[in-house]
Amino acid sequence: MTEARPEPLEIAWRNASNSEAAAAVFLHELSGHHVWTILRQPPGFGDAAPEYNLMQLKRNADGEVFVPIFTHPTHVTISIPSPAQLAKVSMRNLLVAGRDQRYLVNPLSQSPFEMHAARVAQLRAFTAARHQEPDAPCPTAPWAFRLPDDALYPVAVALAQWFVANGRVDEAYLYELTRGDASEASVILGLNEPADKALADRLWAVAAQAGANGSTFAVRFLPDEPSHRVGVERLGLEPFYRRPRTM
Repeated sequence: MTEARPEPLEIAWRNASNSEAAAAVFLHELSGHHVWTILRQPPGFGDAAPEYNLMQLKRNADGEVFVPIFTHPTHVTISIPSPAQLAKVSMRNLLVAGRDQRYLVNPLSQSPFEMHAARVAQLRAFTAARHQEPDAPCPTAPWAFRLPDDALYPVAVALAQWFVANGRVDEAYLYELTRGDASEASVILGLNEPADKALADRLWAVAAQAGANGSTFAVRFLPDEPSHRVGVERLGLEPFYRRPRTM
């Protein structure tokens, strides 16, 4: 019986400490994966919500507190006392819950990989490049959703024409979003579709060609983005495009 080949994420992790370039390769791979972490209690509301429930450990060498991340459950070589439990989550959702905490990947192994502030920022950038929201609103940095500016009308027309020609999208929204104290609002194309990077890349190009600012225009997939869904609902925003129903 042949031995199973290591997965790309495992290979990237084992090489990550060789150089900053190798670390970037690992972070890019990690941004699109699910990982395992430890919850202090079964997930729920209040103290059991993910942002309060992540287990933190303290490193003996320097007393640094970190959130442990495991690329595979086989890297968890200790027993986890009840009610704590091992949980599988997307790296994106872990970033949203953990915000700017320090992370340590496979801390029980011979090659732990530290994710300090600069690497967390790099990971967030890779997540955003996948057209996934790398952050979430919080009481100290609330998000403001607004109706789109009339100047976006040509962009909306170009996108609607693409939807009609390609038959790929059922509902689409355009809105402006200011995150916390950001100085500039983003223009968001919200799609009522499962996440699809290739689709988002194509629609970003269509919008940019129609006059959207490529540096502030973003595509988000509403079924995977609770914060965006809530913002659209509270704004009472109607879709600018809805596929006609066929008889």
